Amino acid sequence: MITTFELSTRIIFGVGSISSLNHEASLLGRHALLVTGKNSVRRLGILERAAFLLKEACIQTTLFDRVEPNPRSSTVDEAIALAREKGIDLIIALGGGSAMDAAKAIAFGLACEGPVWDYIKQGEYPEGDFLPLIMIPTVAASGSEANGNAVISNWEKHEKRVISDSRLQPKVSLVDPLLTLSLPSRQTAQGGVDIFCHLAEPYLTAADDAPLRDGMAELAMRLVTEYLPKAVKTPHDLQARTQLSWLSTIACSQFMSLGGRSGGMTMHGLEHALSGYYDIAHADGLAALLPAYMRNLYPVRRHRIEMLGEKVFGQTDGIAAVENWLKKNNMGFSLKELGVSEAKIDEMAAAAIVMSPWVKNHPGLLDKRVAASLYSDAFN
Repeated sequence: MITTFELSTRIIFGVGSISSLNHEASLLGRHALLVTGKNSVRRLGILERAAFLLKEACIQTTLFDRVEPNPRSSTVDEAIALAREKGIDLIIALGGGSAMDAAKAIAFGLACEGPVWDYIKQGEYPEGDFLPLIMIPTVAASGSEANGNAVISNWEKHEKRVISDSRLQPKVSLVDPLLTLSLPSRQTAQGGVDIFCHLAEPYLTAADDAPLRDGMAELAMRLVTEYLPKAVKTPHDLQARTQLSWLSTIACSQFMSLGGRSGGMTMHGLEHALSGYYDIAHADGLAALLPAYMRNLYPVRRHRIEMLGEKVFGQTDGIAAVENWLKKNNMGFSLKELGVSEAKIDEMAAAAIVMSPWVKNHPGLLDKRVAASLYSDAFN
């Protein structure tokens, strides 16, 4: 088996690393589109800090602050039109995974000639270079700062789709744990669950054991389980925030594939249908699905589930260990508690298979019937 490793993003990590924004941006463009959400970064003063640094570097800045928690293709199209009107030559994301995914989709869409969703749905990727991207995460969760992937929703069609292109790999990511200190406990816990699932899914679905790959994932999962409760309980615990920021960046990067081919993110594919239909927080959907997902895997990946239990939680019953961990972090949900209608399960199952075609790589069968059964298991 041949493994190709390439991480072209320059990652500047550490307390105060946002101060590098003026220099790094000045190397990449003269007019930046600053992409962010509607409230949090402005409320916390982070937006003003970024704007000041860009002004200090004599970089003209156009703000786009209308990104939703599950970024919509119609919103991305609005940002693309604005970027064309202003002559943007650099895109900077400031926020959580939604802001970073939207920024990538904007860069993608600027190379397209029509609505971005048409290209995303058909898998038609435009030719040529994309505008350079800078990522500044304010949440330890998605890991979008270290990869070329983005997830975009079409709310009218209740679909979520993934863009994956090495040209969307950020040129620079400034990972500053200080920016996560004011994140409320609820969002902190959601971010930790997202990180854990990024590590657990490929670990559980892998077809074989690989000492380096498995060891890195086991260590990273143990660190998530250690530091997430500390950050939830004491939001200003900088050590805990720093470790979670490291884990977020590493979990979705190519580093986790070193040592042997890993499994797939098939539960993420199932969750996309949930948040595509109900616009729920991505991590809440993952938390509701994870125990049922592990029960589905047990007949074909019992060894991997028991390994996770022993190596991460110190107990053989990995499913019970994960369920208890979710509950301890107030993330033990059912789909019913998230407002999902049982009557929609079959429809969502069919949609998940279509919008996330990689679920066909799930160990064992994962068709519409099995997906519906898994949703039903997670419902109560």
